[in-house]
Amino acid sequence: MRKESRNRSDQAREVAEIFISNSADHSSQSLTRHHTINAMPNYLHDSLYHNEDYLRETLAAGSPRDGRISAVRRFFCLFVTFDFLFTALMWIICLVISGENIQEMLIDQIVHYTIHGSLFDIVMASTGRFVILLLFYALLCINHWWVVAITTAGSCGFLIIKVFFFEWAKATNYTLDVFLVLSSFVLSWSEAWFLDFRVLPQESLAREFFRAISSDDERAPLLQNQGTSVRSHNLDDFYSPIDSPQDSDDEHPNNRVNRSNVEDEELARKAFEAYEEAMSTVNSDGWKVEKQTPEGDVVHSKFIRRNHKVFRLTGTVEIPPKLLFDELNQNIENVPSWNPTLIECRTLKMVNDKVSVSYQLAAEGGGGIISSRDFINLRYCDVREGVYICAGTSVVFPDMPAQKGYVRGENGPGCWVMTPIPNEPNKCVFQWLLDTNLKGWIPQSIIDTALSFAMCDYIRYVRNFAETLRQEGKF
Repeated sequence: MRKESRNRSDQAREVAEIFISNSADHSSQSLTRHHTINAMPNYLHDSLYHNEDYLRETLAAGSPRDGRISAVRRFFCLFVTFDFLFTALMWIICLVISGENIQEMLIDQIVHYTIHGSLFDIVMASTGRFVILLLFYALLCINHWWVVAITTAGSCGFLIIKVFFFEWAKATNYTLDVFLVLSSFVLSWSEAWFLDFRVLPQESLAREFFRAISSDDERAPLLQNQGTSVRSHNLDDFYSPIDSPQDSDDEHPNNRVNRSNVEDEELARKAFEAYEEAMSTVNSDGWKVEKQTPEGDVVHSKFIRRNHKVFRLTGTVEIPPKLLFDELNQNIENVPSWNPTLIECRTLKMVNDKVSVSYQLAAEGGGGIISSRDFINLRYCDVREGVYICAGTSVVFPDMPAQKGYVRGENGPGCWVMTPIPNEPNKCVFQWLLDTNLKGWIPQSIIDTALSFAMCDYIRYVRNFAETLRQEGKF
């Protein structure tokens, strides 16, 4: 048992390596760095590595959240309930169709029960499965197959005995009686199959996976190829400054003004650097098509900075570029009204007419798998050679520390680019460069898969908003 548990942990660790590696050319990079993948079982290698959607669904279904049972276990409990209700309903239908007095039939089937002439025992067998399985798998939440094995074996053994002892020649509804027996047989086996092949494996994989990526002794090997570094301490970390003189409590106003000017200049410098880096990235070569939509939108991706993946969305929107630029730059408080992925968006500080610091609170994503994130963005908005650009990157802003209940995400240099189309003043080419790190425990590979869909949703929201502005006569 200890060896089997170790093997399962190793398999989960290997799956974690697949997620975290996040490489575009897996054959030339990840297979060399993660040699253990070659030794993976076929079912893990084929169905997990080659299908990220299946991985995401498996982890989502097998992961209990907020103290509740997992989705796949909840479905199993619903199926057990369906077994009980379906069997009881079929038994009642058999009684009603017989044409005899229903009250007399109930007394004959229940009070004067015999295995030779009553089918009420099949309902009781279903009731027994219902009570036992919900007790052990819904209330006690055990993680073993022995209970469902007992209920299935007991039900099947009883049904086989029932077939031999039941007086079929006296049955008034021969077809329905046979169907009731067969349906009970199939349902009991379906419960055993679903628990053993879906519930337990998915929960085990999710449990071992999260244990593997959160374990202290395994975390470093998994992340060593991701460019993360361990912070080294030095004496400066423990340095205590000399006390200020007692008469220095009232700082001179000029000093505060000078410090504010220096901080603003530093923010403006960082914002311009983020703008230059974002524009260099969005106009660079080496992009690979990630997703295309029927509307002609294209999501590209490429790897920068030690295999860090960024995305670029390109599409055409029927709105004047200046109008869209003003909405994204000057009316950011209004963005959540047309972009449902944002809960809150506001300006924290105006550094100058081009540079500002903003706060964004994103809604939950992935059906609640990805909790709400908030971001502090340093923005640079300008018009260059007729092209409207809103660039930005994450920044530390002391006046807005991390908020309780939200994970503080981090954005690398990104931008929105709105390029006019010649002879079409009410259209523009819209580009969005996205470089984000949502932090938390969600594997980056799952996030990357979801981001391409989120970007396509975003340009759809932009189009809907543009149509609203057109109907309002804004253009």
